[in-house]
Amino acid sequence: MNIRAILLDMDGTLLGRSQVAVSVRNMEALARVMKKGVAVVPCTGRVFDMMPPQLLTLEGLRYYITSHGAAVYDRLEKKNVYEDAIPADEAAQLLETLEGKGLYNEIAARNTIWFEKAVADTMDAQPVPEHHIWYMRDRCYTAVEKPSEYFRTHGVRVEKMNLYGIPEALQQPLYDAVTATGFIRHTRPGAGANLEFSHITLDKLKAVDAVLSRLGVSFEETMALGDSSSDAAILRASALGVAMGNAPENIKACANDVTELNTEDGVALALEKYVL
Repeated sequence: MNIRAILLDMDGTLLGRSQVAVSVRNMEALARVMKKGVAVVPCTGRVFDMMPPQLLTLEGLRYYITSHGAAVYDRLEKKNVYEDAIPADEAAQLLETLEGKGLYNEIAARNTIWFEKAVADTMDAQPVPEHHIWYMRDRCYTAVEKPSEYFRTHGVRVEKMNLYGIPEALQQPLYDAVTATGFIRHTRPGAGANLEFSHITLDKLKAVDAVLSRLGVSFEETMALGDSSSDAAILRASALGVAMGNAPENIKACANDVTELNTEDGVALALEKYVL
């Protein structure tokens, strides 16, 4: 099997327990793979701005599939070369439903995270996910007074929204309200404390196809590594799908092989076995 491209998930796959750092062995394996001329393409739910800083030291990493496939960022051209984001007017309508309630809402747009200013001003009291704390502490995000107005006026399209720590009384009403717009597709099923959604037409495989077309590589020449439901389609479509040892059984069933846990350098072990 001639592997020419690696499709690589981040959280739960490349990243260890901290969900921030990449292990020495994983970094070395990635460098060796790239030296052989194999393209490595991060495929993640994160925006480009939230990529692990270590990865940015690997100059050969050009394409990044971000926000679950809502965007493909070309690091060389410094722009998105593919997008399937929520149009500005529709995004503004969604934001009008969510604003003014003090909700911690990470709005992914233009490769970074945006916040309602009233929420950003109280960041220390917000339910920031542990692995996002470094990003918020360094104030890498952008805050605007009223995102709905700003996004509509400036034509900003939204890649996805992540809400955390929603009060119980608001969970079902908010879930029902954003669903009723018909603009979105949920990443997490059902109402709950956390809510994540993207554009209704989102298809991660289309983002992958956009990258492979630019690389001149087919799915028959790709290896994919992942651990969650958002990786399942890519694991099935690739010539070699490798699930992490920490993946649920239904995700392992989508793969050709299962490697070690993400906390045990499972990515490096798979690359050493099949590519190096």
